[in-house]
Amino acid sequence: MLKSKTHTKLIIRLVIVFVIVSEIDAVTIDEVLLEIPEAAMVELLESKEVFRLDKQSEGYKLLPNVPMTQELVKRTNEIQPNVLTEGLYIIPYSESINGIDVEIYNIARKVSSLSEVSYLSARKKAVIPLFNNVYAISDLEKKIPIDDPLVDSIPVSDSLLLHMKEVNLGRAYYQIDYIWDGQSLGFFMKNLSNLRSVLKVVGKKQMQITLLILPTDEGFLVHGSSAIKLSNSNLVFSLMEPYTSFYRRTYAIVTWIYNTMHNTNRIPDFGEPLKM
Repeated sequence: MLKSKTHTKLIIRLVIVFVIVSEIDAVTIDEVLLEIPEAAMVELLESKEVFRLDKQSEGYKLLPNVPMTQELVKRTNEIQPNVLTEGLYIIPYSESINGIDVEIYNIARKVSSLSEVSYLSARKKAVIPLFNNVYAISDLEKKIPIDDPLVDSIPVSDSLLLHMKEVNLGRAYYQIDYIWDGQSLGFFMKNLSNLRSVLKVVGKKQMQITLLILPTDEGFLVHGSSAIKLSNSNLVFSLMEPYTSFYRRTYAIVTWIYNTMHNTNRIPDFGEPLKM
């Protein structure tokens, strides 16, 4: 009799889990973007992408209504950025990927393939590699290159360290934190070294590039953002337009994920930011 009751409880728990998962899978774009500006929603549904440059320091305006955004906001507040960009993108499911699974998770863990990320250079007017010499490392002390740390199942949270040379900001070390909460995947990348051009542009741990990936009825909804606290900000602003410059990097990574999923070669060329 006790065994029968235990069996019944197990079945009930499995049914509850099934219902919860079904509800997560059934989330709609309208539900998770209920609070974003109407103009942003219209543009997203028409163009499958929309972005804004936070030049008025208003903070995030395009956040989906999911718990993972609390982690994003917390990490952003720790930086206190003076440059913030964000965008929303709809990436259609592919033949092999139609939800959160280990295949899409491992796309972001195959860090050596970040060398494939390219961007549209405004100065050179050409598509050029954004990163090269990208590889995972054992630790920050010995910095021994290791193979891409792919996994067989998705952990709740994990981190890895990597070496990467960026076309304009030079060679540096980075950390990527991976978080899976059962609904959204979060990829949080921060710099562990100073980033320099002709001068120091960003200090250690003062740049965060984040992707939040959520399965919806329209495909993957991706929120991509960059939050940066510039060093020598007055001089940097006089030498470059940092909002567009850092957004270009985030957009290049989103385009790379699209190309990897669909085996395409889309050019990371974007239009005008949302006017609000």
